[in-house]
Amino acid sequence: MAWIESHQGTDRHPKTRKLCRKLGISTPAAVGHLHMFWWWAMDFAQDGDISRYGPDDIADAIEWEGDSEQLYSALVEAGFIDETETGREIHDWYAYAGRLIETRKKDADRKRRDREKRKAAADLSAGCPPDIPRTDEGQRSESTRDLNLNPNHNQYKDKDYCPEPPPAGQDDPPPSGKGKKPDKYDPDNTYYKMAVYFKGKVDVMAKGEGIEHLTARSNMQTWADDFRKLVELDKQSDTRLIQDVMDWVVKDNFWCRNVLSAESFRKQFGKLVLAMRKPDRQPRSAGRSDKQSIDIVKPPEGDAEVSQAEVDELMRLAERMEAGKGGHQN
Repeated sequence: MAWIESHQGTDRHPKTRKLCRKLGISTPAAVGHLHMFWWWAMDFAQDGDISRYGPDDIADAIEWEGDSEQLYSALVEAGFIDETETGREIHDWYAYAGRLIETRKKDADRKRRDREKRKAAADLSAGCPPDIPRTDEGQRSESTRDLNLNPNHNQYKDKDYCPEPPPAGQDDPPPSGKGKKPDKYDPDNTYYKMAVYFKGKVDVMAKGEGIEHLTARSNMQTWADDFRKLVELDKQSDTRLIQDVMDWVVKDNFWCRNVLSAESFRKQFGKLVLAMRKPDRQPRSAGRSDKQSIDIVKPPEGDAEVSQAEVDELMRLAERMEAGKGGHQN
């Protein structure tokens, strides 16, 4: 796509201000019309000579709706069009489109040279088919048939000659890019243990419900990170309560199918605690075995009973999560 230089001082140049006064238009309008004038010239007056165009042509080119004679006079008086002895031309046209003119001239010269080379090559090869020696029966001669264009390097097995091996690294496999990101949580990490424990509970439940395909591809590193966020960002440091919710959620008729990952467990934690503590909440029917409960971390010493203040805090947490203000920190 062709382009011209657009100088940043065009709007403040005295010539532009004079054009504004002559035509009674704003500076943005004048700058716009000038650029349309130059763009038009790149297509229809590439050398800057506009002698063959009259005021009406220029007015049409820049979509000027006023008097075309007034427009032409203003462009001349402001210094954007020069009237010479030989005709009319755009002032300092080379400064605006000089590079385009040079590039097009070079392209034209290059294409001309390419055409001349192709023509010379065609003239040289005209009427000269390749000379292929043949026998009287029309077959290629032995000297031609023995020519092996794709030699088998095994033919040099018993000879002194041995083809030079390729440069070192030529057959090396291409780089595979970035390596695998190292695991953030090792098996001894508390959050990783929480992830494994809950995954075991979910797997048993999913198998019993026939939905194990929904949990087959789970990333324990991601699960561990969600449990870290639950403890560190959501400030749920009561690991015994977290484990109780893990054990309960996979047995609840409603939540067992809606909490199948650590991410959804964290998102719904406040609601899960409240639902678990409802006295009329019925667990799933017995008959499906669960894995043996293990301690995720050492339970806190003393009475594990939750105080009213903790219940209130859980209520507030559930409301914040519901409103999307406190439960999705990164």
